[in-house]
Parts: sequence; C-alpha cells; structure tokens
Amino acid sequence: MVLTLATHTLREAIRKKIPHILIGSGAIILAISPLISSANEPDALPKIMLILFFQVVTVFCITGIIIYSAISLPYDIEKKTIFSVLSKPVSPFKFVAGKTLGFSLLAAFILAVLGFVNIVFVFCASSHRLSEQKGLFKARKEFNAQHFHIQGNVHREKERIRWIMGGGEGVAVWNFPNLHEKAEKTFPFEVELHLKLDSSRDIADTIPLAIGIEGIHPEENKTEVFSAKADEILTVSINPGIIKTHNDIKITAFPVLVTDYIGATQNSVKVFSLQRGFVFNYAKAIAVTFLKFLLIIAVAVMGSAYLSAPVSILLAFTVFLCGHLLDFVKDFSLLLHHSGTHEHALHGMIKNPNIFMIYMEYFSKKPLEWVSFILPDFKRFDSLAYLLKGINIPLETIGFSVQYTVIYVLICTLISCILLKKREFF
Repeated sequence: MVLTLATHTLREAIRKKIPHILIGSGAIILAISPLISSANEPDALPKIMLILFFQVVTVFCITGIIIYSAISLPYDIEKKTIFSVLSKPVSPFKFVAGKTLGFSLLAAFILAVLGFVNIVFVFCASSHRLSEQKGLFKARKEFNAQHFHIQGNVHREKERIRWIMGGGEGVAVWNFPNLHEKAEKTFPFEVELHLKLDSSRDIADTIPLAIGIEGIHPEENKTEVFSAKADEILTVSINPGIIKTHNDIKITAFPVLVTDYIGATQNSVKVFSLQRGFVFNYAKAIAVTFLKFLLIIAVAVMGSAYLSAPVSILLAFTVFLCGHLLDFVKDFSLLLHHSGTHEHALHGMIKNPNIFMIYMEYFSKKPLEWVSFILPDFKRFDSLAYLLKGINIPLETIGFSVQYTVIYVLICTLISCILLKKREFF
C-alpha cells in the first residue's frame, strides 16, 4: 500500500512535468556558471560550480518540492483522488508514509540527475588544469598541530601572529603527535602552510622558505627550500613511511634570507592524510543533501496534512529559513543571558539595570531556547565546506545526520497522522 501511494505520487509529479522543470532550470543555472567566474585562480570556476549547485540549485529544487507537496497532499485529501488508485481504504500512517516516500523518491531522482550534471561540468571545466587544483579534488583527513612555538628570536608579535626574521634568527615549529594512529591506515600525507609573508626587499614576488619535516631520529630529518608567494597556500608532500616509523613529527619553517619575514600561528600549518577520491566524497555530500530534502519534505507533509496549501507552504519555508538561522537564535539567547556582563554592553545599563531589559530577558530566554531546540538545524547538513577545502566527509558526520533526520521524520509523521485523523478523509 505504501509503495502504491509512493509510485502514484511519483507518476503524478512526472505527469505534471515537475522533474522536467526543476532539472531543466537547475541545468541552466549550472550552464551559465562559467559566465559568473572572473577570477584567474585555477580552481575558481570549479568552486563556483560547487557553490551554485549546493547553495542555489538545491534551494531552488527544495522550493519546487515544497510547493508541489503542499499542493498535492491537500488536493488528494479534498478531492479524494487517491481512491482511484487504491482498492481499499488506507490508514493515516500508510497514507503519510506513502506520500513522503513518493516526494522523497522525486527529490532523490532530481538530486541524482543534477548532481551528475554538475560533476560532469566541474571536471570539464578543470580537466586541462587538473594538476593546479591543489586540494579541491582530494578527500583528506585534517590534523591540527597540538603545540606551536618559536625556536630563537621572535621579531614581533601582533594580533596573535608571531613574526620571525630570516637567516636562522628564529624557526617556527609545529608538533603533530600520534599521526599514524589517528590516520588509521597508511595513506599518503601532505602539509599545507598558510603563512603570512613580508619582505624588506623592493621587489619580492617570491620568498624562499626552508621547510623541515623531522621525526625522532635526526638522520632521517628532511629540509627543503621552497618558493612561497603571498596569499597562496604552500603544499609539501610527506613520506608516509616517516609517519609510520615515528608516529610523531615536527614541521619547521623559516625564511632563508635575512630580508624576509614570516608570520605564523598554531593554525598556520595543517597535516592531511589523502584518503578516497573526490568523486566518493562528492557522493557523500549528495547523500547528506538528500537528508536535508527528506527532512523538509516531512515538515511540508506535516503542515499540508491539516493546513491549506498556501499556509503549509508558508510554514515549510519559515521552518526552512529559521533552521538556517539557529546559530543566530542561540547567540541572541546567550547574549540576553549574559547581557549584564557583556563587555560591549552600555555602561549606564550595567550600573542601573533597566527593568524592561530584565523582564525581556526573563520572558524571551526560554522561548528562544525552546525554538532552537525544536526547529531542525539545517546547518548540520552543510557539506559544501568539506568539498571546497578538499576534506573527507567523516562517516560519523553522515551517521549523525541520518539519525537526526530519522528522528525528525518519525516525529513529523506521527504528528501528521494525528492531524489527518481529525479530517473527514479517513
């Protein structure tokens, strides 16, 4: 019965050209992306395509599916057209599950087609400069330095950035312990250095940097000189055998010339283990995005189970918008809670607390906390940042997203069943 309803819903969507409209419009948006990118960086166009797909095309498709589900469900209930495909009455749970499954299959089909089109466009746009894409077409696991210090003299320190002069006056050192255990497998490793560069020379397009990779035994230490450019990431490969042997490594960096300077912090250097390829990581990002579709579909079905189509559309869009602003709601609630001790609060308000602000904090804090707890947090499904940085999407993140979605879908389905029982349709 559930599959029959899902198949009927999907066929109705195809008959009404819903997939044709959404896929066609999404493909047009992706096709014009080369006209938007004007930067000269080799990975600018692929990044623009990824951003357009995950932030524009997917939102456009979600909008279309919300509108269709909000219109379709009330129409089936009011006109009782569903009886034309069912041989016997159906329970509210099976009805809601069938419609939700049908809308989800529609979303999965649209997302799969547009996702395939997008990745083809991305590879076509970067095929001739694939070697210059840096970390974009990788799926890496990120490791942060546990300790950072300067050996020798610190030239100056400003805004938590420590500057050292070249010529061996100072050496920046980052410690990475237990890399082999954290990586779990023997993958290739690489280092990314995000250093601030400066020079007293009149013309200095590049600055020679001495980058060292040190293990336990000094005889196996390796130091090489690289040419670094300002505002560009310097990438250095690491022999995985060194990490397998020593487990703990140190990364060192200093300018070769006395006239050059580098600014460094603890987060200036990161180590990555190269894991699976970009395509597999991209597929995981599509799967996480589908979970977002599924969650908002459940909300839209819940609203349309009792409300009229315009009101249910408004409800779904409100939940979708507020679900992306939960961080703001949480920060605002925290600000109210600590308004008396906030360093940027008005001086007079601290000395003479306003009774209005006290009552405002009392009556608004709990509702804001409940709103942030009840609304779905769609930021949890943001996988674009992983792709843009070439970071492997952890399976733990996907597992948590699945659990989060299943809980919300079950709650929305139960509420939909309760609302449907109040209607004369059943």
